[in-house]
Amino acid sequence: MNTRPTARRRHGKEIPIDTVVPGMQASSGILFGLRKPLSVHEVGKLALSLARLRRDGNGIILRCRETFPYMIPVLSQVDGIISPKTTVVSKSHAAEFCREEGKSFVMADESTWGALERHEGKMVLVDSRAQKVVIDPDGHWAEKAAAGYAPLPETRLIADLIAAGRHISLLSTVPEALGRRGNFSFFCRQEQLLTSGGVSPWELLRRGQKDMRELLHSLWSGYVGGIPSDFEIVLRSLDARSDEYPDSPLKTERNPQLGNHGPSLFKRYPHLLDGETAAVATLKNEYRDRKLTYLLPFVRCADEIDSARHSLSDALCKRSLAADAVQLAVMFETPALVYLMDDLAAAQVKTIWVGTKDLLMSFMMADRDNPDPLLQDYLNLHDDRGKPNLPFLNYLSESVDRFVSHGFEVVIYSLAGEVPIYVEYLPKSVGFLLSKGAVKASLSLLPDPPSGDHVTQP
Repeated sequence: MNTRPTARRRHGKEIPIDTVVPGMQASSGILFGLRKPLSVHEVGKLALSLARLRRDGNGIILRCRETFPYMIPVLSQVDGIISPKTTVVSKSHAAEFCREEGKSFVMADESTWGALERHEGKMVLVDSRAQKVVIDPDGHWAEKAAAGYAPLPETRLIADLIAAGRHISLLSTVPEALGRRGNFSFFCRQEQLLTSGGVSPWELLRRGQKDMRELLHSLWSGYVGGIPSDFEIVLRSLDARSDEYPDSPLKTERNPQLGNHGPSLFKRYPHLLDGETAAVATLKNEYRDRKLTYLLPFVRCADEIDSARHSLSDALCKRSLAADAVQLAVMFETPALVYLMDDLAAAQVKTIWVGTKDLLMSFMMADRDNPDPLLQDYLNLHDDRGKPNLPFLNYLSESVDRFVSHGFEVVIYSLAGEVPIYVEYLPKSVGFLLSKGAVKASLSLLPDPPSGDHVTQP
């Protein structure tokens, strides 16, 4: 791997690419290639090397075939990712990470992929909105690319929601300060955090309760410690799926979206729930001034809610904490949840987080991993003529109205481009769970806050 830029004539050669995630701005840096899969043991050393390059003022564009969550320390150091079409799809881990962090992610065909290898070590500019990579760009190229990154309409809309005081939650595996106060929270997916630390999420099922509790507490503690004290932090229960993470002790399922994940794992692995809630309680005992929420995904029945409430309350009481010191929240991802209002209230649930992708799949009875394009059409909020998916939107609106009327706060998971349609169809009180990149782009449109409203790094 060549990590040193070399002095060459700046010729501004253009290479076409396909955009998956456009990023917050055009990305420029040294083209750095991973020529073989990166092992877990190499991540830390490479991340430190890339950090040194960045301290010298160099951006980094990573050229690699695929990424995995355990590579997050490396990915956090790069400004954009280029991968080949043959192995990468729009919902890959690289795409997901780039959406979270506001980085560019693009794909190149195999001939272009081979051509880029010859330019490793050079300075490149990834203009993902214009769908091209520029080799050895000069100031003219950078200025021209920057002009193409005018804020998107949904970015301005999100900025308006932030200014209006809506609850905005940031989906991010990498914690950081935002530099301003507001009605914000951070949302942590447990399985992503585990794999970014080089540990398979399935280790929690294989280990004893004490070992898994200590492992989970250590990772969560590092996450909480990286976020300013006035942010709510939402810690989601394990939601690993057999098709997304290798070496599952469960048999790979034909439709894992409806299979063994979320609280259904508690029945097969009883130590998992008690281990998670014990880790949360230990964390709360150490960070008593922090607002922590334990989130239950993919709830299907009242017993799952009741069991989680009792386990969480017992764990908190063992730490001499109030039984409600950590809020219990649930995700609305199956149509059943809207009929469990009394059970939610009895468990002192305050917030409903809507997992719109899984809920849409469950409601329309279409598997998002089915390759049939006709079936995938059911899972769009708009069809190719711009006609909205009214059955789902009406069901979602009616369900959210019911939750709100029963006193629950509702937060909607959404891609940035979907925010306008949810704003149109849903009550004005709902909050939004968005990628950190989308939120940061929107924050850049708001005026600087008064000095007293700045948030400092912990």
